[in-house]
Amino acid sequence: MKKIVLLALSLVAVFGMISCATTSTMDPAAQKQAAINKSFDQVYSSHAGNLVMDGAKNYTVKKGDTLTSITKTFYAGDDENGYYFPIIMLASRNVVSDPELITPGMKLTIPNFEKNIKDKAVAKKMSTFFRDLTGVYRQKDTPAAADILPHLIEIADLLAKGGPTAIAEAEAAAKKSEKPAATEAKETKSEGSNSSKPKTSTEPVVMPN
Repeated sequence: MKKIVLLALSLVAVFGMISCATTSTMDPAAQKQAAINKSFDQVYSSHAGNLVMDGAKNYTVKKGDTLTSITKTFYAGDDENGYYFPIIMLASRNVVSDPELITPGMKLTIPNFEKNIKDKAVAKKMSTFFRDLTGVYRQKDTPAAADILPHLIEIADLLAKGGPTAIAEAEAAAKKSEKPAATEAKETKSEGSNSSKPKTSTEPVVMPN
């Protein structure tokens, strides 16, 4: 029995040394990328349950693709919509962690844009997801990350307000409330201009003899 215990402890020690040796032999860039991948995975695991997968599609990455170009293709082609790629990353988290590491042949899952963004309740949950991702992008020092970060912050702010649908409704309501006020101001101005005109009498003028 003692021999078995000693053998087990020896194996644990050997595996521990191998693990430490593997980590120590990784170059600094690889170590940093491993840490970034871990940060991405932590964010994905925290928010995967909020993703609406109804109507999702599949796409195989082709040579020359970027995540923003793929996102624009599926999400209406708008330049700003290209920065909603984290939704695709969240659905494809078991394929790749870092968006900059996609390669041809990878099979991505493309969630339905409207079901994840236009619904107010889901949009607010997605806001937290995008906000958490900004922390990961602050760890990255690539040119792409520097470009992407402010867009993620902007999208997080937009979704926190309920998403594009909620903002459009709020703007429409604001315009509707401004219209009667503008009409009232116009009528007041019209009345004021009329009161400033000299009054004329319809009575006949008596001429002196």
